[in-house]
Amino acid sequence: MGTPYSAILTLMVTAGVINVIMGIYVFFYRAKQSMSKTFIAFTLLSAVYVFGSTLELSSSTLVEVKLWIKAEYFGMPFLPPLNLLLVMYFLGMDRLLKRPVRIAMFILPVITLVLVLTNDAHGLYYRSIELKQGASFLKANLNAGPWYIIAGAYTFGCMIGGVTLLLIYWNRMKSSYRLQHMTMLAALLLPLAGDFLYLGNLTPDGIDPIPAIMAVTSALYMWALAGRGMLNVVPIARDNLFESMSDSVLVLDLENRLVDYNPAAALVMPELSAQHLGMPIEELWRYYTDEPLANLVNGDLQDEREVIWTIGDRSYHYSVRSSVVRKSGGQVVGKLLILIDISEQVELQKQLHSLAFYDGLTGIYNRNHFLHMSEQLIAQSVASGGNFAVLLFDIDYFKRINDTYGHDVGDQALQHVVTVCRRMLRDGDVFARYGGEEFVVALPGMTLEEAGQAAERIRAEIADHPLVMPVESITITASFGVAAGDRQAAYEVKQLLKLADQALYDAKRAGRDRVCLAMRAPAYSI
Repeated sequence: MGTPYSAILTLMVTAGVINVIMGIYVFFYRAKQSMSKTFIAFTLLSAVYVFGSTLELSSSTLVEVKLWIKAEYFGMPFLPPLNLLLVMYFLGMDRLLKRPVRIAMFILPVITLVLVLTNDAHGLYYRSIELKQGASFLKANLNAGPWYIIAGAYTFGCMIGGVTLLLIYWNRMKSSYRLQHMTMLAALLLPLAGDFLYLGNLTPDGIDPIPAIMAVTSALYMWALAGRGMLNVVPIARDNLFESMSDSVLVLDLENRLVDYNPAAALVMPELSAQHLGMPIEELWRYYTDEPLANLVNGDLQDEREVIWTIGDRSYHYSVRSSVVRKSGGQVVGKLLILIDISEQVELQKQLHSLAFYDGLTGIYNRNHFLHMSEQLIAQSVASGGNFAVLLFDIDYFKRINDTYGHDVGDQALQHVVTVCRRMLRDGDVFARYGGEEFVVALPGMTLEEAGQAAERIRAEIADHPLVMPVESITITASFGVAAGDRQAAYEVKQLLKLADQALYDAKRAGRDRVCLAMRAPAYSI
């Protein structure tokens, strides 16, 4: 342009271009950035402010100056709160930035924009805008109104607030993020310094230095963004990580005094409050579990234990993991306890265990578990010279029940028979569902005749107790086959079951609802 201020204008244009480039860059890579929307708004509004300032300085009439001042304010009043938001996101303070808070932060900037656009009607922001005489180029003389002071105070508050937060979190930040930290600090301190110079009339011809300074801060942001991945991995401060963990965390010192805890711990330990900080935790710990705290926190090694955790009248299963907290030099300074609710996993394991050994419909043993237990009982009987018998029974005309009343009633019939049989069995008998409507009972200590008598009692009990339904009662009968082993020789449960099945077939063929006895199982060589 050929003026002494061409360099300043060039810097301002450069700042605007850099901001536009950064906004576009983040827009296309926003999936990687956690605070991208705020950063995009900051860069694009910065460009609006910078280009408006550039055009203001390039204006040749007062009308043009006023026009471009209004354009500047579509960006400038929003930058301080956006900068503060960026700092808070960077430090992991997202939990404080609820929607109402974010909206409130932009109420004053919106009012400022409206007042600037309508300033000619009220003069609340600028009492007057006049051409400055004697300047080496056209410059407006801005006489501040009352709202200018309010807006300026808010601007300084946001900027100083951001600087204060960055300084507070300086020692908490990992060294790998210090360059990003310094970039944000410089991006706040340089404009603050420029504002003080401008308000103190220490700048050449009273020029606002902020747009030119933004060339430097924008270059820093561009370097941090492209070269350091500033927004790709935004450091989450300890507070955010600690507070947002779904698992309960307790931090203890070497004397088992509570140093810190997260909100999840307060849910698991409802009695826990800030009053317990600095106090021994053992008494409160015993309120929820019988597992001694000393078993978890003694020693320098990591440990993990499953405990029963009681909250009110409900019990839960928790995995408690303990680890040591060390200083950078390796010195142990405390313990970290993490409580993980594993109640669902424990319940699932119980269900899987149940499915492995029990029939899902009736709740009695399944076939495989019956065979395993019976082999053990037979081995004991053979070793001691005792008696052992099995009875196999089948519900008569079960298919007719299913076809007539439906499978739901058929299931109820199976459950009804199991309930009746359980009343007739001894504690040591092994009762199982053999398959479909067929059941089997191992009777240790019984001879063939005794087992036959037991089968007759069960048969009569089933026949005498029909399944009572809302509309009618369904009479159920069963046919039984009984077999016993030879107490003088070894035999297998499969041999007994084969004989019992043959006897059951005889009972069916003889008219059902009866008990048939089989011959003794033949011996086999050991």
